[in-house]
This record gives sequence, C-alpha cells and structure tokens, in this order.
Amino acid sequence: MASCKAGRKRASRQKAADDVVQVAPICKLPANIMLQVFRFLDVKTLCVLSTVCRMWYHLVCDRCLWKHVDLRPWSLSLRTLKKLVRNRLSDSALELLIKGFIGTTKKSVNVSPSLLEEIKTKCPHLRSLGLSHCDMRNVPAHCLPRSLKSLYLGHSIVPLAWFEGLLSEVFLPNLKELILIYCTRVENSDLACIAKLTTLRSLNLSYCYRVGDDGIRHIAQSLVSLTALDVSHCPVITDLGLHYIGRHLLRLKLLNLFSNWGITDAGVISLVHGLVELEFLNLSYCKELTKLGLFEITEKCKKLKVLDITGCVALSERDITKARMSSPSCTIQQL
Repeated sequence: MASCKAGRKRASRQKAADDVVQVAPICKLPANIMLQVFRFLDVKTLCVLSTVCRMWYHLVCDRCLWKHVDLRPWSLSLRTLKKLVRNRLSDSALELLIKGFIGTTKKSVNVSPSLLEEIKTKCPHLRSLGLSHCDMRNVPAHCLPRSLKSLYLGHSIVPLAWFEGLLSEVFLPNLKELILIYCTRVENSDLACIAKLTTLRSLNLSYCYRVGDDGIRHIAQSLVSLTALDVSHCPVITDLGLHYIGRHLLRLKLLNLFSNWGITDAGVISLVHGLVELEFLNLSYCKELTKLGLFEITEKCKKLKVLDITGCVALSERDITKARMSSPSCTIQQL
C-alpha cells in the first residue's frame, strides 16, 4: 500500500516537472536544433540533462551525441564505466577516451577484460581508444577491439611482454596509430612484437627510455610504411638507430629526436641520406650536432618545412643563418 502511494507521488512529481520543462522557451526549439546544442556539452552534463524530463532523456540518448566520448576529465570506477558503456554507447561510437587512477591516491583498477569485452560488443565500429593512466597488468592485449585504428596508452602501466601475443596473432589488423608516451616498461623485445603491426603509420615512443638501437632496428625493418615516428627522450638510441631509420623508413614525414644526447653528426648524415620525404625534424638538445650535420640536412631534405634545433649548443648564429639561406622554404626554429 505504502509502495503504491510512493509510486504515485513519484509519477506525479515527474509529470509536474515535465509540464514545467515543456513550457520553457528552450523546449520550443526543434529537436535537431536541441541536438546541435547538446553536442557542445560534456558527458557528465548530458547525463544530468537526461534526468530533467522524458523529452530530454530521449534526446540525450540520440546516437549522434555518443560518437566521440571523452571521459578523461573524470577518473571513473570500473562499475561506473561498465554501466555507462552498457546504457549509453552503441554501434555508432567511433572514439572512447578513458582515464585511470595511475598518479592518484586511489588504488582502484578501472580497466578489465570484461570492460573491454563490453566495449567490443557495444561498439563494433570503434576506431579510436584512449586508455591513459591505466593499469594494464591484468588486461591481456588481445582483449582490445579488433576494429581499432588508433590506440593511446599514454602514462599507463604496460607490463613487459604485453604485446607478445602479436607474434602468434595480429589481433589489431587495422591499427594505424600507436601512442605509448611515458610507457616506461616498454623495451626492445616489445618493439619486436609491435613490428608485426605492419599497418602502422604513426608510432610514438616518447619517454620510453628502455628503447634502444635494437628496438629501432625491429620497427625500421618491418614498419616500412611509417610516416611519423617520435622517439624523443629515448637516451639509449645512438647513431646506429638513426642508421636503421634512414635506411628503411623512407616514407617518414615527421621525426622527433628531442633530447637524444647520443646522436652525433655521423648519425644525422646517415639518417637524412634516404629521408627525402621528411617534412618535420626535431633535433632539440642534441648537443653533439654541429654545422656538418646541419648543412647535410638542408642539402638532402628538400621537402623539409620545419627543423627544430633548440638547445644545439655546438651551432653558431652564423651556421644557422647560412642554413636558412640554403633552405629558404624551411623554418629553422631556435628558441
């Protein structure tokens, strides 16, 4: 009896709220205009709006609002993520970005095999997945959606041999971009596995300080279609690694070697000999670079648009001026 009365009271309050909302000026707008307004709102705000009235609930559930879902402003629990994926996402979802608890005081894990299975089921056409600051130690790599074209694992704990399954099965057949910024446990043996992803066009290994010349050899010999490579802050890479890049990655357009102290003129000369398509090159704080390497770059890389040599202390103003005159179409940055 009491439950029936409570139910009638809730229904009455909901009807009253609906009546109030229906006469609000914004509700007189056509549904397509309302959806355009809702596109500018974040996920949390959309979820709040869905509780306002029935009309707004149905508008918030529209698939066009859930194509690109960015959850990074909030570190959500595993339970909340599962509920959101189950209730909100659909086969229209193309991008999903999640942030974990690495670097916070919480010890919880918000990525699991069951969550990835739920994502694969609900989002069969997902193209981009971001798992930043996540603990991947209990999540096998083969659980990732096969439809992915871009995978971001920045600042996450990616354990040793996590990519080992690629040696037996290429479970990411369409992947074109892999970002492993600050995945400090990634080493040369992992790159031997990543080299099986022959569809890759962009690879970011920034701050993966265990990566050395042997790892560069693996990816250079196998990923010949790479157009962008970031190995900044990888201090173990030497001139030998640059030799592998210059010999095999002939389609490179972007190369970031920021703060790789082991690089000298010999490596740079070997590097640019075959990179005729290069458009962006960052050699900032490569302190062994002299005018010999600089002039070789401007002579060989005719398509180069940006060259960053900030912090290259062995270069004089006269050397830089001469390089700018010999390659007027290239912007040589020296901050």
